[in-house]
This record gives sequence, structure tokens and C-alpha cells, in this order.
Amino acid sequence: MQNENTAALSYLFTPSVLSEFFHNRQSSRLVNLFNEFNMLDRIYKNSTLKDFFEDAYEQLLKSYRNEYVFKNAIAQKILIGRHSIKSSSLFTEMRVETSKADVVIFNGTSHVYEIKTDLDNFERLESQIKNYKKVFEYVNVVSVESKINDIKSLVDDTVGIIVLTDKYTLKTVRKPQSGLHCLDKEVIFSLLRKNEYLTIIKKINGAVPAVANTKIYSACKDLFIQLPIEIIHKEVLKTLKERKNHKNLVDTIKDFPGSLKIAILEANLSPKQQVDFLELLNQKISSIFQKDLNVSPVF
Repeated sequence: MQNENTAALSYLFTPSVLSEFFHNRQSSRLVNLFNEFNMLDRIYKNSTLKDFFEDAYEQLLKSYRNEYVFKNAIAQKILIGRHSIKSSSLFTEMRVETSKADVVIFNGTSHVYEIKTDLDNFERLESQIKNYKKVFEYVNVVSVESKINDIKSLVDDTVGIIVLTDKYTLKTVRKPQSGLHCLDKEVIFSLLRKNEYLTIIKKINGAVPAVANTKIYSACKDLFIQLPIEIIHKEVLKTLKERKNHKNLVDTIKDFPGSLKIAILEANLSPKQQVDFLELLNQKISSIFQKDLNVSPVF
């Protein structure tokens, strides 16, 4: 694979292409991409799909460290490496007010990681941080060394700063400070689904409000915001962790290649789907794409 194809290779890790592999065991989108960028003759026909993902990811690390690379690093080095998927949950693109949090990890508390790659600007950073501080106890910005000073000029000292180094390690420049007592109860409530806030209110109050269905949201919200923030944070944390757990991956996450850790966590595959995809990863590319890979490799 050559550097001019690196940006194109980033599409290999998009949800649409990965979903096709997870569910269809092939990807027409990827074949179209190969054809569009004349990449078919740059692939070893004897390579496995796993080899191809790993090689493509290495190319991204060298010359196109996009958002996927940062998310994957957080999944590998923080969720899997530092915490435990048995007791932690990871979310991506989580809506908070007018922002979408890149990566959120719930373990004993709540952490958010806003990513700013070499390809990003800082136009929305201040508003993003303001929104995240309403919901998450610990707020972090993950970026590159060259952008540290810019970040420091835009966020206060309570916000953590983490750098993805050239050696693919995460270096803590500044640790985040707890913002527990500055959280916004109403915004936190807006994250909950109906069944979730009903369960919390019933647990705390013993029963849900006896009001018309059209008023149940407001009635529960009124009771919710009267609770101490420590209780709110604890109950919502538990609720969101239950919404998305990784119990199906406890024994298998180690079997997936490093390039796909975040993709597997996001996909929430069943045990059978995991087995099927692991089997697919070990197949030769030529057998997966059949007639679409009918050219000879050039290296």
C-alpha cells in the first residue's frame, strides 16, 4: 500500500464498511473503493483480511492519524489497558446538548474525551467543553503535541489534556479535576430514556408519580433535580453502564486485532457474530472478494 492511498484506506474503518463485514462477510463499498483508487493491484492476494486491516492501520498511524486512530488508542490504552471491560462501558458520539462527545467511558465515575486531531480546528472546543462539564465528572481533550498551547489557551485548568504521541502512546499533560458539584441535573436527566428515569425515580421514591402520561416526564424531572448530585451521578452512572455493557467481549476482545478494538466495542456483536467475524479475519482476501481481486500484486 502506498502513501497516496492512505486517506482512502481510512474508509476501511468507517461504520458502513465495517458493518458490511460484520453482517455480510464482505463489503461492496470496499470493493468500490479499491476500484476508484486503483488499489486492487496493491494487495497481496495471499494476505488475510486481518493482515489487511493491520497494514492499513499502520499506514494511518504513519501519515493520516484521523479520529478513528485517536478513538482506537483510547479504547486500547485507557478502557482495555487501564480499566476493565468487565466493569466499564464505552460510548462514542454521545449527544450532550448541542455537542457529540467523541468517547465517553463510565467506570467508577464518568470520563469524556474530546478529540482534536491534526486535521481539526478549535472553533467549537469551548462550547463542547462547556456542555461536557454539565454531565461528566472528568473532562479531557486528546490531541497532538503541537496543539497543547492552543488547547491551554481555550480551556481552564480543570480540563485534562492528553497527547497521542508519535510512538502511539497516550501522554498525560495535565490531569482533569473533578467537576462533580458543577454538574447540571436537568441536562443529566435529558440523557435518560423513559424506562431509565422511571426506574431511578421508583428506586429512590418508592413509586413513580401518579400523574397523566403526558405529565410523567415533567413530574419525574421535578423529583430528579431535587436529589443530591452525588446520588444522581451514582444512579445515572449505573444506568448508562447497564445500557451498554461489554460482557460479550470479556473473553474475546483480546482475539481481535489492535486496529479494530474500538470498532468491535462499538459494534456490540453477539457471541456468534464475534466467532463469525474472527473466522472471516483469518480468511484470504482473494477468497473473500473472489472475482473482484483478479489482478496480480505488484509487490
